[in-house]
Amino acid sequence: MEPQGYSGIILTDGKYVPVKEVEGKPVGLVPKSWKRKGKTSKGLVILPFMDYLTHDIPVYEVALSENMFDLEQGFQKLKDLGYDLKVIVCDESMGQIVEVAKKVFPKVIIQICLTHYSRNIDKEFKVNSVSRTIKKLKKQLDHLGDSIMIPTHHHDIEKARTIVNEIADLEYEYGYLITVQRSFQKIFWKVKTNEELSEAEDELNEAIGHMNLTTYPHANALRKRYLDYYEKRDWITAFTAYPELDIPRTTNLIEGFNSTTLEIRFTSIRGFEKEEYARNYINALILQRRFQKFTDCRGKFKHLNGKSPLEIAQPKNTLLFKSYSQDWVHYCKKLKQKVPK
Repeated sequence: MEPQGYSGIILTDGKYVPVKEVEGKPVGLVPKSWKRKGKTSKGLVILPFMDYLTHDIPVYEVALSENMFDLEQGFQKLKDLGYDLKVIVCDESMGQIVEVAKKVFPKVIIQICLTHYSRNIDKEFKVNSVSRTIKKLKKQLDHLGDSIMIPTHHHDIEKARTIVNEIADLEYEYGYLITVQRSFQKIFWKVKTNEELSEAEDELNEAIGHMNLTTYPHANALRKRYLDYYEKRDWITAFTAYPELDIPRTTNLIEGFNSTTLEIRFTSIRGFEKEEYARNYINALILQRRFQKFTDCRGKFKHLNGKSPLEIAQPKNTLLFKSYSQDWVHYCKKLKQKVPK
């Protein structure tokens, strides 16, 4: 069934925009202000707010950084447009987004991107590379075959002994971390219901309960991530709590737009001389995106092919302006007047 109007699910993720001169000054000398807490040494950041089912971008912000002021401005514009925001899906590093989103939309549901959360776990645990090393060592051991059983094959026997010791050392140091990470992966990608989530969490808790962390070298990292999961549990597992909303578990959709549309364009022109040029160019890119017909959508979004985001979203019918007699130019002019500067 094709979506009629916006889904109420917004995905957002910031994208760096290379600019040599911001606010009339060379980048790196941008002062702090009461509006923007902090400064950037790189350029600007574009913050697109993309609707999940229609892929439309009804609102975007261009800012000095992913700061509270500009994030709040984006949510306020969504509210002023009449967008019925139910869910926001974002990277957990955008910690301020929860505060500002709930300030404008108090009942909004937060879903942390599980791809980012998984990557953060691997950065802390460093077990993906360890698992690959163990697998490689086991292949080397298998390659020796039965030769290690022949008493005269001293070289193969010694090599096998070395490999076995290496595997044992790695499994001792990283075994607990590997077990916990696998439990998290099951929670993130395999569970679909609250019942399945409870079962997966029981397995995680039982595994933690049987671990002797007194002398374990990575005990602090394990405890920290375990406590972090339960602190952010509602944001991590919102997709199971509200199955009727079909909440995506990742920001892959918006990241695809950032990388294939924005980054490629910015790289090809090697950045902008001034902030004004960057803002005008970004505005043109967003407009082109909203009017351009899809051709390569797959899976659940295959039916979007042949239509533009604006055709699918039908904002004239679902937001402030309900008359189909208005043309797009007149609509956009009225829209600009409605949005506060």
